[in-house]
Amino acid sequence: MIRTRTDEGDFDPAELIQIGVVQAVDLSAARCTVAVGGIESPPLRWIESRMGLTRSWSPPSEGEQVLLLCMDGELASGVILRGIPSDAFLPIGDSIEEAILFPDGARIAYDPEAHRLTAHLPGGSTIDVTADTVNIAGDVAIDGSVSVTGTVTADDDVIGGGKSLKTHKHSAVQPGSGQSGAPV
Repeated sequence: MIRTRTDEGDFDPAELIQIGVVQAVDLSAARCTVAVGGIESPPLRWIESRMGLTRSWSPPSEGEQVLLLCMDGELASGVILRGIPSDAFLPIGDSIEEAILFPDGARIAYDPEAHRLTAHLPGGSTIDVTADTVNIAGDVAIDGSVSVTGTVTADDDVIGGGKSLKTHKHSAVQPGSGQSGAPV
C-alpha cells in the first residue's frame, strides 16, 4: 500500500512501483487519479510518448490499468505509465500489425508484412487534409462521387462512361453552326 514518507525518511521499496487503475481523468489539467491498494492518489501526471517540440496527446481512460512510479515512495510525487492490458482493455491485435483503436470504433493500422496502411472510420466520418499541395504517387481507386471546386488537369486521356475525351467520335456531325450528335 502506498503511503506518504515519514519524517524519518523510511519507506518500503515496494512502494516505488505499483500497479493501479485510473479512477478519474481531468483533461484540462492533464492529470488523473489512480486507485492503488485501496488508496486513491491525488491528481497525477501521465507519461506521453513525446513532450518536447513534438508533442503527443493520448489521455488515459477511466478503468485503464497503469503503472504508478512514485519517487521515494511518495504517492504525491507519482507519475503514471500507461499501456498495461487488462480484462477491461484487452489487446487489439495478435500479429505484427501495429494499430490504434479509438472509442468510436475508428481504427488505424499498418501491416509491415503486407506493406499496407489502413484507416477504418465509422459511418458519418470525415477525413480532412489541409496543405498547399497534396501529392499522391500511384494508382488511385475511388468508390464514390468526386467533387472538385478547381481546375482538373490531366496529362493523358480522360475517360468517362467508357468514352475517351481525346479520341471519341460524334454522330450526325454537320458543317457550320449545326450541333453534332452524342459521342459514339
